[in-house]
Amino acid sequence: MSAWLDSWAMLNTVLIMLALGLAWRQSDARQQTGVLLRATLGYNLLIPALGLLILASQTSWFQHGTLLAMGLCIAAGGGTSVGAFVQKTAAAPALTATLIILLQGLSLIVIAGLVWLDGFAFDIFSFGAVSLADLAGYLLLITVAPFLAGIAVTRYWPQLSLRWQPRLERMGTMLVLILVVALLLRHGADVLSGPAEPLWAAATLVLLLILPPLLLERQLVLRKTLVLVSLVRNLTLILALLALMPQASALLPTVLAFGLAMYLMCGWLLWCWRALR
Repeated sequence: MSAWLDSWAMLNTVLIMLALGLAWRQSDARQQTGVLLRATLGYNLLIPALGLLILASQTSWFQHGTLLAMGLCIAAGGGTSVGAFVQKTAAAPALTATLIILLQGLSLIVIAGLVWLDGFAFDIFSFGAVSLADLAGYLLLITVAPFLAGIAVTRYWPQLSLRWQPRLERMGTMLVLILVVALLLRHGADVLSGPAEPLWAAATLVLLLILPPLLLERQLVLRKTLVLVSLVRNLTLILALLALMPQASALLPTVLAFGLAMYLMCGWLLWCWRALR
């Protein structure tokens, strides 16, 4: 993305995580370990990764570069954009924020593993002087720090939290929508008019590898929360990784097609859920 889009995404993340912190309540702090485990390891990593391995070994649907791009999309969990729509869909704010932070940590671990393997057997990344510690610090700064700041405000100044949380949430929603429109205007025509394989790969990721197991959740609140958090990946992190890869131009169409597909599916689900309320 361009520099202004990167800055826009960073500001958007800070506002969304701050709004989630302001929406936090003491009664929401009890998280179910089983839910967190199956959401982070199961829905976001193991199930889609296993599906991708089976797809790669049993079919010839996609080329190597497309499969690699799909793997990056699976690895980069913890997209923060979904936090702007939590209250509107009656999802769980505390669980959403916790999962976003856990998934970003898991993503960094997976990326560190890829870099370690790359040093032994592959030639995928060209990290040079880029430090994973710097990347982790940056993610903590724009996610954990504003979330904890919001919790502190909620705890010590509850009236201030009640007044500002809806405003920040509306602002975060507006910034997300503008960012999606900007991505559509900047890359939509290229993706839709280009080869069909990236589009098929994006549809496979969303409709086959990510979404189906999430819809089996019985509790509606958990289903909404886990679907939103798992479906919306960290597109900014994926694009940052592409910048460190020599074959980025070959992978970019699949990543952008997935970004468009995940936002379109998310928008459709939001519309369905709000219509049912």
